[in-house]
Amino acid sequence: MESTRRIAKKNTVLQTQTNNRLRVDLLKVDKDCFVDKEWIDAYVKVIVQTCRSYDVLVQTIKMCNSRKKGLHFYIKIHPSVEPERANLLQFLLGDDCLRVNFNRARIASGLLEWNKLFEVAGRRLKTIYREPRNELKVHAE
Repeated sequence: MESTRRIAKKNTVLQTQTNNRLRVDLLKVDKDCFVDKEWIDAYVKVIVQTCRSYDVLVQTIKMCNSRKKGLHFYIKIHPSVEPERANLLQFLLGDDCLRVNFNRARIASGLLEWNKLFEVAGRRLKTIYREPRNELKVHAE
């Protein structure tokens, strides 16, 4: 029987430990550019399709400006995935390559807080996508 326990919940990040393996349900993507709304709308479709190809459902996508030079995306997913899979998905979604490499090293070293994204304190996130309720019920069954 699988042993699962909750490790931490912070800023809607759920971390669970299953058989000593940490799992996360929030992807973080750092895009070092600003683009028009039409491009962001297209990117949302790419996020949903890419995650779906890995049997992961996107529940919400939130966005904000980064500290200096671009956008941050916070992608709530179901089911939660192991850190290696989360980092792979972030890479496929265009996360900053240097950040991906740092994350790989943090994961390999066993660091629990491997998925750092530095924000300005108090910055508000804007929800740009929410999965329709009927999709969530179908995926949960």
